[in-house]
Amino acid sequence: MKNKGLIITLIIILLIIITGLIVFLYLSLSGKLNFQLGFKNLGTKSSNIIFDNSYELDSIDNLEILSTAGNINFKDSTDGKIRVVVYGQNNDELKVSLEENKLKVDYSEYKNVSIGFNFYINDIIIYIPKDYSKEINIDADYGDIEIIDLENATINIKEDCGNVKLGKVKNTSIENSYGNVEIAEILNKFTIESDCGNIKIDKVQITENSYIKSDYGNVKIKETNDIYIDAKTDLGDVNVNTNNRHSEITLKIEGDCGDIKVGD
Repeated sequence: MKNKGLIITLIIILLIIITGLIVFLYLSLSGKLNFQLGFKNLGTKSSNIIFDNSYELDSIDNLEILSTAGNINFKDSTDGKIRVVVYGQNNDELKVSLEENKLKVDYSEYKNVSIGFNFYINDIIIYIPKDYSKEINIDADYGDIEIIDLENATINIKEDCGNVKLGKVKNTSIENSYGNVEIAEILNKFTIESDCGNIKIDKVQITENSYIKSDYGNVKIKETNDIYIDAKTDLGDVNVNTNNRHSEITLKIEGDCGDIKVGD
């Protein structure tokens, strides 16, 4: 067992190194990496607000966010509106539009990113009512994503490098290349695919078939409703404490390297 754990640890460390190189090459080739010599402003979060505007909830059926570098944080709205606040260096690289009930926040053309010396973090903060019941689509290159309880919403996330943390959601689809995924509760259905990182879900109450694929990392679910858990991993331990093989609803969990645990 000790040898197995050591092998898993070494593989995860190696994958972290490879993933870091891939992210570096991607940013370089895409023109999003701009090296600047010097040691100032290392990992600096921008304190400059370049956009701040509110929208009526009824006018938005789809919210899309594209980001190159920076955290994306959803917070509870206090006035029933959707408010978008963006921190950055240059508002010429930010595009925000509302067309045909789709609110799009595009900060994907941000160029002034440098790894290791002068890395500016441009945060996007969305204040949103908890009863929002439409779609949220997020495509982020680098940065953490954190979303409050939105138990009526459908949330789709593509993340290259960063952690994803969700509260209570109805539906979610997550593709994460490198980083941990943490979810408080899922009410209907979900799909999670992770290349490298742990997946942790406190409570699963699904009513439709769902799926988890983890290449390198552990999968842990504390509590589920009365469903069938079809779990297997190539390298690691599988421990499913509650299972109903006669259920019409299946949660399929596939792992390449890492442990799977369902139930306390």
